[in-house]
Parts: sequence; C-alpha cells; structure tokens
Amino acid sequence: MNHSLFSTANAKRVLARFFGVSGLSADAATVKRLWQLAERCTPQDDVAVYTQAIMDLGATVCVRRKPLCAVCPLSDGCVARRTGRQHEIPAPRLPRVRRSREVVMLVAVREDQAVLLERRPQSGVWGGLWCLPEFRHLSAARIFADQSLQRTHEEPQALSLVQHSFTHFDLVIATALTRCSGPAGVMDESQSLWYNTREPARIGMPAPIKTLLDRLTDRTLFDAPATGRLEN
Repeated sequence: MNHSLFSTANAKRVLARFFGVSGLSADAATVKRLWQLAERCTPQDDVAVYTQAIMDLGATVCVRRKPLCAVCPLSDGCVARRTGRQHEIPAPRLPRVRRSREVVMLVAVREDQAVLLERRPQSGVWGGLWCLPEFRHLSAARIFADQSLQRTHEEPQALSLVQHSFTHFDLVIATALTRCSGPAGVMDESQSLWYNTREPARIGMPAPIKTLLDRLTDRTLFDAPATGRLEN
C-alpha cells in the first residue's frame, strides 16, 4: 500500500465515506479498518495515478464541509451519500476540554493608594513580570497579610472575578482587597514593590493585572463596600 495516501486526511475522508466507516479517524479501530480498506483498494499498477486521484478527489469534491456529491464519480457506491450521512462521516473531532485554574490574588492597598506587587519567577506563566501576590487559597493570602503586612483589622473584601484565557487553559482570579495602615514595608525590595496607582511607573506586568490596577485609580473603589466576603 502507498503510505503517503493513507497519511492524508483527504484520502481517509474519501475511504471513510465511501465504505461508511463512521468512527473517529484517530480511534485505533477506525485506523485499523481504514488501513484494511486502503490496502484492498490500492491497485498493483499505476499506484501513483490512483494515489493522486484519491487525494485530489478528497481535496476538491469530497471535502469536509458541503461535499459536492452531485459531481462525484464515486457517488453511486458511496455509503455516506446513500444513507445521507456525508456530514457525519468521518465523525467530527471531539472539542478539547479546556482546563480551568483558580487562584487568589491579594490587593494590598496602602493609605496612599499604592498597591503591593511581587515579581514572578522567570519560569512559568508571566515569568519575570510584576503581579499581585498570588495564592492557591484565601487562607494562605490571609496568613501572608497577617505576617507580612501592617494592615487594618478588617476582613479581606471580595472584588469581582478576573478571567484570562491562555492557549490551553483559563485562569480565574479571585481578588481580595485588604487595607494596610502605616508605611507597610516589604521584606524583599528586589522582588516586591509598592506600585503608585496615582502615578504608575512603567514596569512589566500582565495585561489582566494592568487592567485591574487601572480600575484602582478610581478612588471610589477604595471606599466602596465589599461585594461579598471571600470564603475558603
């Protein structure tokens, strides 16, 4: 058998429709059946002519959407056309299930409206950019705020969710607002800073975080009541 023929999606589609092979083209059983049919149909002579003809037929007539069955030279013997399943064969690919990742980011705000940022590790998502402190759970954010920040006794307030889509997953960010009293210094100045929302510095940060911080320039946000208390 000509391996280049079977490796093309166009040829597989022609074989699947003509013989009524309805499974997913990536499934082992479907692949095995198409191999058998391809072996059976490949002639002993003029293999190159046959191969090119099948590939051209799949590329121009037996196309994936809206196949031109009326002008197809194989239409009389085609199982898919005879049963009205041209658009079901081959079976459409199953949509990829996108992963979703949820994190908590702490919006620690000083009295002068500066916001605490941390530099992310060089490897991984948003490597090397300045971002809000990120935690897997709200309890971890609370512990950090209690141990590292001079803050008021108010419970962290829930802000609106921020969603951002990457190529292979969706990131859902739950933001928690906490107010700091006094200077609220930082422990490692090379990896953290207080970002002045009134006179923003030009630093590299992820677009979703920049959008969120731009909203913080609206003074009413600092005085607004919480949208709800975050739960663990």
